[in-house]
Amino acid sequence: MKQRKEPSAAFDQQVKFLKKIPFFQNFDDHELKQLLAVSRWLKVPPGTLVIKEDNVERVFYILVKGNVSVFTSSKEGKNIELTTLSTGDTFGEMALVSETRRTAGVRTTTESFILMVEPDILNQASVFLQLKFYRRFCEILVTRLIAANKRMSTLSAPTPTAQKTKKTTAQKPSSAKAKPAGKPSAKISTTPPPEETSRETAPPPQEVQKLDLSQLPPVPALQAVAKSKMQRRIQGNQDLAMNPAVTARLAPFLVGECEETRKFAELISCDPIIAAKVIQHANSSFYRRTTTVTSIPHAMITMGIKHLQELVAGETIKVVDEDTIFGGFSQLSDSFWLHSVVVARIAELLKDTIRVTIPDDVYLAGLFHDIGILALDQQQQLFYPQLLRPDFIESDLCDSERKYVGIDHGQAGAWLGEKMGLPKPYRDVMIFHHCPEKARENALLVALIHLANHFAKSREVIIGDKKQPPPPPLNASFGWVIVQEHHRAFIDVNLDHFILSFNTELDRRWGEISTLIPM
Repeated sequence: MKQRKEPSAAFDQQVKFLKKIPFFQNFDDHELKQLLAVSRWLKVPPGTLVIKEDNVERVFYILVKGNVSVFTSSKEGKNIELTTLSTGDTFGEMALVSETRRTAGVRTTTESFILMVEPDILNQASVFLQLKFYRRFCEILVTRLIAANKRMSTLSAPTPTAQKTKKTTAQKPSSAKAKPAGKPSAKISTTPPPEETSRETAPPPQEVQKLDLSQLPPVPALQAVAKSKMQRRIQGNQDLAMNPAVTARLAPFLVGECEETRKFAELISCDPIIAAKVIQHANSSFYRRTTTVTSIPHAMITMGIKHLQELVAGETIKVVDEDTIFGGFSQLSDSFWLHSVVVARIAELLKDTIRVTIPDDVYLAGLFHDIGILALDQQQQLFYPQLLRPDFIESDLCDSERKYVGIDHGQAGAWLGEKMGLPKPYRDVMIFHHCPEKARENALLVALIHLANHFAKSREVIIGDKKQPPPPPLNASFGWVIVQEHHRAFIDVNLDHFILSFNTELDRRWGEISTLIPM
């Protein structure tokens, strides 16, 4: 391999190249230039052996562009390919930890650009660059460890064929017995009973998952409830549904010493009610604070880990039975929790892309925006299952809520947030996220959540049937007007091009954005 000596004019080009690699996503230009100064930029032709198996060296590689094959040698001298790596991947990571022998060889399969990093030289860079680099390195190792654990669990799990064989050998054949009829479950089963299922006769997945409208409750009668009465009802009950999947994942963090505080905070931020309870208590008079607590990490510092563990443990004990949430239709509750988290993540990405500065936590604002739906579900349990009926919504969700429940979820969320003592910016988001033009305060935050909600709906991340009336065109949203008023640099941006490029970025990151609970 020959080291390519780049002219100084190409230095900036290399920086631009690196910024497109996921590994360097959070590095700024100055840090990337520092890294280039203490590393080697290689242009490697196809078929070049980059790492020799069983060799000893302390070098770590980042594949800036191209493809490589990772292989090991058998006793007969044949190369066995273990995996292939492409642009953005890393290899040779263990050299950063210790001087050990290489357990596999790596060979380029295409012309590749590779950044070669030597730990001894990297340690001469600034401490801030080292911390960021090693933190990213640890994230990669953890991700690979999780993937390896998943593969091991898959390999160790018994196959359906083995289970079936075991069952048939342990039991004598018998005639099928009719099951007694019971109360139809509100949850839609995706697996037919064993006696009715076979590889030859099983219907395709889309038919199995098709909703039987006869299972839906009757459409509720139109209601006209006094606002003061509804307000007392909503503010009188703050024990709302939490996502059982999140509470289950939180359990290990609630006992003993919590060392993974970042993961603890991330899990809390996956459920709107748990996060709201934490913000509520962190802003209570019990804690002598000088500023309003508007984020989970800030709450963690204010309350202390022990108090936070006690609070979350006490709240998660109150988990509501799943059969009482949205009439027991799990696809509604699952879509609600996913929609809340996706809007929060899109809003955070939108803020960073537009490059606006907001003092409040945009993520939490997005997470809380639909919290009023959980409150309304307790007041009229027949309503939200109707969202599974095609064409039930005539104009928009808020209008239907006002007709059948008495108020919309925006007003319900604002009342609930007021009772819980949530910061006013989040309450403004709750009540105005469907009509940002009415917001007089915190308008920019409201607009970002409104737009994020719009992007989520355009990708069918909605609560209920996908055939709800489509929202107006995204480029016609009043939210853009508010963004331009508060961020003058955005006035000269071509809106259609921005929406197109932002959707492209969403496509690229959709896997992590649409995953409810991060690994």
